[in-house]
Amino acid sequence: MTDNIILEDVKRIVDGLGTTARQLSDQTILVTGGAGFLGKYLVRTLQHLNKHVLDKPCKIVILDNFITGLRGVLEEDETTQVLEQDISKPFTIEGEIDYIMHAASIAAPLMYSKYPIETIDVGFIGTRNLLEIARDKKVKSMLFFSTSEVYGNPDPKFIPTPETYFGNVSCIGPRAAYDEPKRIGETLCMTYYDQFNTPVNIVRPFNIYGPGMRLDDGRGAINFVVAALKGEKIPVYGDGRNTRTWCYVTDAITGFFQVLLSNQHGEVFNIGSDEQEIEMRHLAEIVAGLVQHQDVSIHNVVGPNEAYSKADVSRRCPDLTKIRSVIGYVPKVNLVKGLTRFVAWADETLKKQATTGNHEKCRICNNDDLQLVLSLGESPLANNLLVHGDLDKKEPVFPLDMVYCPKCHLCQLSYVVPPEEMFTNYLYVTSTTQTFRDHFATMAHHLTEEFNLDEHSLVVDIGSNDGLLLKNFNTKVVGVEPAENLCEIARKDGVETFCGYFSEDIVNSIVQLKGRADLVTANNVFAHIGNIQEVAKNVKNMLKPDGVFVIEVQYVLDTITDLTFDNIYHEHLSYFSVMSLKDFFARQDMGVFKAEHVETHGGSIRVFVQKSGGTRPEHPSVKEFIEKEKIAGLDQFATYAAFGKKIEAIRENIRTFVQQAKQQGKSIVGYGAPAKATTALNFYGITGEDIDYIVEDNPLKHDKIVPGVRIPIKSKEAAAQAPPDYMMILAWNFADEIVKNNEPLRQQGVQFVVPSPEVKIV
Repeated sequence: MTDNIILEDVKRIVDGLGTTARQLSDQTILVTGGAGFLGKYLVRTLQHLNKHVLDKPCKIVILDNFITGLRGVLEEDETTQVLEQDISKPFTIEGEIDYIMHAASIAAPLMYSKYPIETIDVGFIGTRNLLEIARDKKVKSMLFFSTSEVYGNPDPKFIPTPETYFGNVSCIGPRAAYDEPKRIGETLCMTYYDQFNTPVNIVRPFNIYGPGMRLDDGRGAINFVVAALKGEKIPVYGDGRNTRTWCYVTDAITGFFQVLLSNQHGEVFNIGSDEQEIEMRHLAEIVAGLVQHQDVSIHNVVGPNEAYSKADVSRRCPDLTKIRSVIGYVPKVNLVKGLTRFVAWADETLKKQATTGNHEKCRICNNDDLQLVLSLGESPLANNLLVHGDLDKKEPVFPLDMVYCPKCHLCQLSYVVPPEEMFTNYLYVTSTTQTFRDHFATMAHHLTEEFNLDEHSLVVDIGSNDGLLLKNFNTKVVGVEPAENLCEIARKDGVETFCGYFSEDIVNSIVQLKGRADLVTANNVFAHIGNIQEVAKNVKNMLKPDGVFVIEVQYVLDTITDLTFDNIYHEHLSYFSVMSLKDFFARQDMGVFKAEHVETHGGSIRVFVQKSGGTRPEHPSVKEFIEKEKIAGLDQFATYAAFGKKIEAIRENIRTFVQQAKQQGKSIVGYGAPAKATTALNFYGITGEDIDYIVEDNPLKHDKIVPGVRIPIKSKEAAAQAPPDYMMILAWNFADEIVKNNEPLRQQGVQFVVPSPEVKIV
């Protein structure tokens, strides 16, 4: 939902620009501060124009030094280039530049109080550097983002404040590190316009708010909303009688582009809203009313520093006469409408943050005494394969540590990566292997017979991938899949698929359109979900009273016994036993009534769940599994600690094999690039200098590169043309199938090697 709100905002901006935006076709736009609140909207607007409006896409060059920790928030594509650059330091830009949007600055008082020198440098030296580039490249237009803060604390006679007001300012006050660089920046812009005819305009934004702001920004609107959503007291600095007008971000961004693309140069324009000047305490009351949290109250506090408590201006309201008449700017989003969208975005963002990042408590029982089983270090995302254009950038890495909960016996990762980083465009396709085609055909047949499903029954599959399982049912079927590329494949094959996560909104839509389900399945996806309590709640809502929830997950007992540690990667957040699953579902008012062992993914369990009070008796298999798990020591940390030590030994054995093979002049090629290969190769420290390339049967992965170790992926024709000495089977769970399908290579002398749990030539 959070992304949807911002996408809707961007579409409104583009619609508001109309045909004016077509001027950007086939142009190059330089955006500074592209990772900031306004910068991200500028970039997303340009990217939307490229996809939906412009005859020829524009090239977007983004400069940011990421000083406020926003690295990784920008999405690069074939038209977008992100450069880490402090613009106050010397730098050059190759090629032509047609437009410059200079939005780099540290605007939040908490941040510019922390980085005052850097804030001054970017406003003064950075602006001078940008103006030199504008002059050298002969740009068509440059936009300098100033601030309404240049007016200082205006005399009441100049409220609303026109661009001609000189200000009531302090060059040594608590806000001076932000205000004064903006003033000298404006002076530089007008000097370059006068001296060199540089086509620059200045915009002075007034209190812009909206989705995409940092939740820890510290300024009024976001502070109020976050506190209200958390059920905390809303902190109003001082007596709350100071007044502001508030401009929703879509209006502001539209105005910025209108000024950039106008025929005006050497001008200054206020941008904001003049709809309603209200006291800060009144804004807090509006937010409290929109959130409707019973525990919300408002209290007056001292600001966190002097910029808030001693230098907060009394009034801020723009005179928009000039920009209305000259540019045609019209703010369209009223305060309540904008705040409503802002609250909805912040609410979803807070919920998402609660389930991502470092986790110190168990996701089942909330125990904070978690014990480290195994650390695989900092590792890239296993399925986020690189393309050749990525090789000049360092891919993001995240901690990959497994921990154990001694209370409910769940093994889990201690760090949760945001799901959109992994699942928006997914390269794992279920139908690639015959093993899974057979597996899901058999599964559908068995479930149909066991639960008497017919053409009137409804089956819903969570994380349905390309729809392989659902295609095997002779019932009504619906898939739910977050990866857009896989949804397209499923739909082309006739499988009705909702694109998104298994959220309350999607469940309600399915129930309204199709009714409730007889069967809900989740195959190799339940372990991927951080907030499994929410999923369980949605499953209960999806199921008929006698409906069944069937999940398949990798079995932690097999992982421990067979030392298949490479099944540990960021997608797999939980490593379940029947013991831990029974505990979890009991907490969700549901019950496990049957369990089976299946051979997929090196050993998995299929667990059958019903609502509490369901008619199906508990099958003896549940007790049998739990007894076996206790005998194996899955309820004791010592078992997991021993597993961790054995994995360290495996790494040494494989590294020794590879080193000896290379010393003997042997060539090594990998076979299979599943997620587990990324985990294993990065843990082993085996790179492209050790393995020439990896053969992969899935064509979606051809010409990609394994992250971290940078090993290229090719089709098996490459191995047929130049057979290697060794072919290391990284997709070891398909070893028999791979060897069988590549008999011609064996005939040519290629030796197939299974690297784990011990190096074995097959």
